Amino acid sequence: MVPGHTKFKCDGSFGLIKKLYRKTTVDCVDHIVEVVKRSSTAGLNKAQCYDNGKGFQYLDLNSVLGIFFKKLNGMQKYQHFLFEAANPGIVKAQLVANGAYTEFNLLKPRKASVAEIIKEIKSFSIVILTPSPLDYKGQEYLYHNIRPFVRDEFKGITCPKPTYY
Repeated sequence: MVPGHTKFKCDGSFGLIKKLYRKTTVDCVDHIVEVVKRSSTAGLNKAQCYDNGKGFQYLDLNSVLGIFFKKLNGMQKYQHFLFEAANPGIVKAQLVANGAYTEFNLLKPRKASVAEIIKEIKSFSIVILTPSPLDYKGQEYLYHNIRPFVRDEFKGITCPKPTYY
């Protein structure tokens, strides 16, 4: 956590996962999913899995956002941010809770109006990224270094013999 920042509500639920994970034998991704599900009796924690394109998608937002927006230098020193639909591209940031807001214009200078820029952003097609398979070196590492610690019935799932592709 960045020093001086407040704790995020989700951190407590993540702590429940860590607590159960330490006491559980985990040999594959399905076991992690079970740990997440069982970690909260109230059902606060849910596992979202990626299954060959099903589940969630990785979006390349930088390809779009980098064209229109600047980075906020020194972002880590701010603790609160306010974005308003009425002022697109403007962010108000506070160094401390209930402190004074500092306003930043994150839109890169362009000759178009804000309305035209927003229309242009909406027309952009966002690229969906597909995760690449583990390279041969990574497969070899899993096979030689991790496989000995995985129970026999899960070795083929978690650390299969490396394949060339």
